[in-house]
Amino acid sequence: MRPLLAAMALLALALPARADDKIALKMADTLPVTHYMSIDGAKWFQARVTELTHGQVGFEYYPSEQLGKARDLLRLTQSSVTDIAYIAPGYASEKLPLSGVAELPGLYKTSCEGTHGFYTLATHGGILEQQEFKPLGLIVLMAWNLGPYQISSRTPNLHSLADFKGMKVRGAGGTWDLILRRLGASPVNFPAPEMREAMERGTIDGSVGPAISMKPYDLQSVAKSMTNGASFGSFASTFSMNLKKFRSLPPAVQTALVQAGQEATEHLCQYVDPNNEKAIADVEAAGVKQWHLTPAEQQESNTLLAPVVDEWAKELDDRHLPGTAVAKAFKAAVH
Repeated sequence: MRPLLAAMALLALALPARADDKIALKMADTLPVTHYMSIDGAKWFQARVTELTHGQVGFEYYPSEQLGKARDLLRLTQSSVTDIAYIAPGYASEKLPLSGVAELPGLYKTSCEGTHGFYTLATHGGILEQQEFKPLGLIVLMAWNLGPYQISSRTPNLHSLADFKGMKVRGAGGTWDLILRRLGASPVNFPAPEMREAMERGTIDGSVGPAISMKPYDLQSVAKSMTNGASFGSFASTFSMNLKKFRSLPPAVQTALVQAGQEATEHLCQYVDPNNEKAIADVEAAGVKQWHLTPAEQQESNTLLAPVVDEWAKELDDRHLPGTAVAKAFKAAVH
């Protein structure tokens, strides 16, 4: 009798959810709950899914590394520890090398431009979906880019490209190693939540990121200066779901997840672009000295970093991965 009951229980778990079943999805990230990517990304997405499914779908939300570090979330999603997770190519560059295209310098001027390019390639049959996410057993629901990154420093003397030489700068893995080395800096890679302590202790001399991300990590209390108007690359992120779990859900729920993901992606980039401008003023008011790059300095920086795109593509081509094709597709998709 007991073996029969066990078999029936396993069969019930294997069956797809019925159209009217209540569904609770686990969702995990590394973000503080006050972070804009949590409020206007994860939470906005969750609310929209619940709205579109008329309350059928709810979420168990695990923010702030409660289920694992950033580098672990891809594996935890694949193994169904969580259903949906914050998966960033920079933290999983060995698994998602092609997705680093959305972090390259000089290819977009705003968050929404970079976001549109990345989302197009990572969803709906795009080359990144076919080459990377689907083979890993994932479906991308949200995919965004935070726009051109700046560099902040724990010293007040940041005022030329030469100042980066020899600096230890926290990057974000992947393409950032190429970018920082091109600037003459030494990349140091670890997740964003560790930035403030590392800069305060002097483990790093600076860090990359947009002004809008300074306050969520309290970097304005330890940084003394930062660039303004540079385009040093960016950071791309996704909320991706276990593909097998996604396919087990009723078709109407699948549709709602995809629609909510697309809407949340657009909502987040539309939040980032204007609020980053406001954040620049807030950071400056907090005492972080701004190095406003002149048009000539911007051109000097862009010229210095221009070879990074071709270098990135060739490195992947040499590994028999379609780096050049992905770079071409991304440039065409940015708008």
